[in-house]
Amino acid sequence: MAKSLAVKRGLVWAILIAIFVMAFMILKPILISVTLGLLMAYIFSPVYKAIQLRIRSKNLSAFLFILALLFLVIAPMIYFAPIVVEQTYDAFMKIQNFDLATFLSKYVDKKLTGIIASNVNSVVSNTVSSFLNQFTTLLINLPSFLLQVAVFLFTFFFAIRDSDEFRRYVSELSPFSKHTEEKFLSEFRGITNAIVFGQVLIGLVQGLALWAGLFFLGVPKSLVLGLIAGLVSVIPVLGSWLVWLPVGLLLLVAGNAFSGIFLLLYGGIFVSSIDNLLRPYLLSKQSQLPVALSIIGTIGGLYVFGLLGLIFGPLILAYALIVLDFYRKGRLDELFRR
Repeated sequence: MAKSLAVKRGLVWAILIAIFVMAFMILKPILISVTLGLLMAYIFSPVYKAIQLRIRSKNLSAFLFILALLFLVIAPMIYFAPIVVEQTYDAFMKIQNFDLATFLSKYVDKKLTGIIASNVNSVVSNTVSSFLNQFTTLLINLPSFLLQVAVFLFTFFFAIRDSDEFRRYVSELSPFSKHTEEKFLSEFRGITNAIVFGQVLIGLVQGLALWAGLFFLGVPKSLVLGLIAGLVSVIPVLGSWLVWLPVGLLLLVAGNAFSGIFLLLYGGIFVSSIDNLLRPYLLSKQSQLPVALSIIGTIGGLYVFGLLGLIFGPLILAYALIVLDFYRKGRLDELFRR
């Protein structure tokens, strides 16, 4: 009898494990889209709730909000995408045709000229080749990409519409104590705000500000340079200086003293100060994660999770520190519900 009961229990557990394994296999191809939809719903839930106060219908509020958000994203892309592609192609052709060795021979020892030129050309070729390969892959997999977008929008719509119910459902499933849940949620909120507003938004503002300065000076391919500045400003340790510093020095070398000096001062004084100017207004509460670990988590997260690693990397390290803090104080049992 006992053996029969053990067999039945083992069979039940095998069925349960098989169900969850198959569920994971079903969700795995769209897991990033679903996760991104949930994340965006969390980020924009305060805006949605403000809209819902005026429009009582949850469905209509969510639909109008997502429609407005799509317009704000797609309209600039439709306008700027052809310009960015054209400027990127022109810049690539000019770099390919530029004789770097001859240019460097005027300022650098001839022995070093060949080494530097070879390394720079190799980096440029690999970067452009990687970009073209990714672009080609995107075109080939366009139907799959559109399906991922559809899954993201579907998840975003229902997650933002039913955000309160979803939060209660997750809380009921959670094995952690109320105190631990609140601490995890507080850390998640702090890191999400720090990444979205403290890195992404401020980085994009820095890119826009640098583009305005380059456009004012009449620097060619200013839109592409501004876009690159915005992207590198989002990544910790890097920044817009990777664009305005070399461009400013090239302008000086080319004999355009006013533009070069202006760009170096504008980039060093104004663009680089945007972070310090905006951060206090955009971030009311910071994460408790140390800055060094935040940078390590972000870089490691980018390697493992891609763009989502900007949030997941620091978040996982923050949760690990919370658990270690409980262990250090001998309070591991307080993590779980009793």
